Amino acid sequence: MSAQPPKPGTPEWWRETLADRLRARQAQMNTMDAYYCGDHPLPFLTKAHNAKMRDEFRQLLDDSRTNFMRLIIEAQEERLRVEGFRLSAESDPVTDSASWEIWQANKMDANSQTAFIDALVKGVSYLSVWAPAQGEKYPQIAVEDPTQMIVGYVPGSNYQKRAAALKMWLDEDTGLLRANVYMPVGIYKYQAKPNPTDPGTSQAYSVAGDEKPQWVDYAGGKNDPAYVPNPIGVVSVVPLRNRPRIKCEGESELSDAYRVQNQINGFTFLLALGGYFGAHKQRWAVGLTIMEDPNTGKPREPFDVDVGKLWVAQNGEDGQDVKFGEFSQTDLEGYIRAIEQKVTHLAVLNRIPKHYLLPTGQEPSGDAIQSAEAGLVKKVEKKQGPFGEGLEEAMVLARRFAGEGDTPVDSEIVWADAKVESDAVKTDSVIKQYAGGLIPWEAALERLGYTQTQIRRYSAMRLSDALLQGIANPAPPAPDTVTGPIIKA
Repeated sequence: MSAQPPKPGTPEWWRETLADRLRARQAQMNTMDAYYCGDHPLPFLTKAHNAKMRDEFRQLLDDSRTNFMRLIIEAQEERLRVEGFRLSAESDPVTDSASWEIWQANKMDANSQTAFIDALVKGVSYLSVWAPAQGEKYPQIAVEDPTQMIVGYVPGSNYQKRAAALKMWLDEDTGLLRANVYMPVGIYKYQAKPNPTDPGTSQAYSVAGDEKPQWVDYAGGKNDPAYVPNPIGVVSVVPLRNRPRIKCEGESELSDAYRVQNQINGFTFLLALGGYFGAHKQRWAVGLTIMEDPNTGKPREPFDVDVGKLWVAQNGEDGQDVKFGEFSQTDLEGYIRAIEQKVTHLAVLNRIPKHYLLPTGQEPSGDAIQSAEAGLVKKVEKKQGPFGEGLEEAMVLARRFAGEGDTPVDSEIVWADAKVESDAVKTDSVIKQYAGGLIPWEAALERLGYTQTQIRRYSAMRLSDALLQGIANPAPPAPDTVTGPIIKA
């Protein structure tokens, strides 16, 4: 008799439901990750090729993979940088130092960039938030891999309200599968033996229809119980969504680029093939008596080709005149133009400036660069919205885990400027705005790219300098009001 399915809404039901969803999306995410890492399918290598052909062409095929996918991702990631947190102007226009301390304690300057890369490559990444570890002061924030973690949402909430989350991975120490189900009341932990047909992976089962793991409660000891209560009553896993839509949690930045990458690899292979076998002129001869090796009886090369040697031949045995000639080399220009066309197509699809992908001739001027990068800048600024919402919610949860009952919901992310300008141009612009009274001192430093920690430090130093100047050079007392003589008309 088969076991009864778990009741909907229970931890066991969420474990099975989210495990199926996680398994269904892993293949696509792993494919996009492989493209980002440069592990593209080999062009023109099919099952019909025998082992000998595979060996002969393998190195040439490997060398034909040109990885533009990494450049597409990193051109955006390098412009997504968090510089700090601040409270919005409606409450108090000052830096949110409490959030910044939690951020720094969790090394999120570096870890946030990892989260952005995973979200851009795989469509979504996650931040798990929990209470401070024993003996620690600050709550814990960790970046989670979307091939190991997934969130279940309340039906009809359009990926807004989280009902549960699952993290499933292979414990390398024990060789067992681990599954943690995050719910508002707490975390439920399970373990199981991995499927023998799919060893060494984080998948629950290898293919549809395979027997599912037999899960049991996991208790790793006093410090790692099978159930951990959640003191804040909220699923503490926050998604960072790339290209979010109403019915789509996220989409990879490479989803409409990897096919063009395949075409580029194919043309690069043809270019290399033409270069190896057709770019050099091949010589021919007619009427020449074929010499044979007396030992093997095989035809022998008649000439030892050398720039300092002369070719001399007698007419053939039948008196036919010996003639020499050469075939024309293969024209490679067509392959080069085809590659450039596809790279341009790639730049248009992803709004990546063409000079990133195809630097040719003299470097463009500063104004030309700004104009060419305008699309990329707008694209990155658009991503700051959904990424910022996720980061802000993670910080709110962290502060609640730290014991705050009323967290500042209007705390906002301070992003670095997505537009890259020279220091001279930016400084000149900011100084003019500050001198004209358009922006305050702190805003001027922020626009120049200083972090919130540096701004607080420099503001304190500025105040200290002003106090010292006041002590050293006290202002003269205000003069008494003197009334002059009244002059009558």
